[in-house]
Amino acid sequence: MTTHLTALVDTLLPGDGGDWPSAGALDLGPRMAEMAALAPGGTDALETVLARLPDTFGALDQPARQALLAEIEDADPERFGRIVTAAYNAYYTTPAVRDVIERLTGYENRPPQPLGYALPPFDESLLDAVKARGPIWRAVPE
Repeated sequence: MTTHLTALVDTLLPGDGGDWPSAGALDLGPRMAEMAALAPGGTDALETVLARLPDTFGALDQPARQALLAEIEDADPERFGRIVTAAYNAYYTTPAVRDVIERLTGYENRPPQPLGYALPPFDESLLDAVKARGPIWRAVPE
């Protein structure tokens, strides 16, 4: 399965041979599986797509893998779309790829807070209605 995951992400995100690394070179197959598991139906989508791949998928050249994935996408675009989304999420949240984005765009590779956007002070009165409801749980006897 890991070989198929690596070949799958490498086919979806092959890199450009220059600035952008391939997802396979970054070993993002397991990360894509994690991202798929976070989305509704993502695990099912990944299992379905992997089950449709031949045992020789990883040994095929890039055009042959692309052709197979195009057939799977045509047959089941919704599931395939979930896999693409998971692959993109894994790729573009990877520090190495964020480093490329920073180098090419100047957008810093860091979380937006606390150094990012200026936020107004939090207005605690927004919680008044919730606080007025009281506890929404039952106390556990000791």
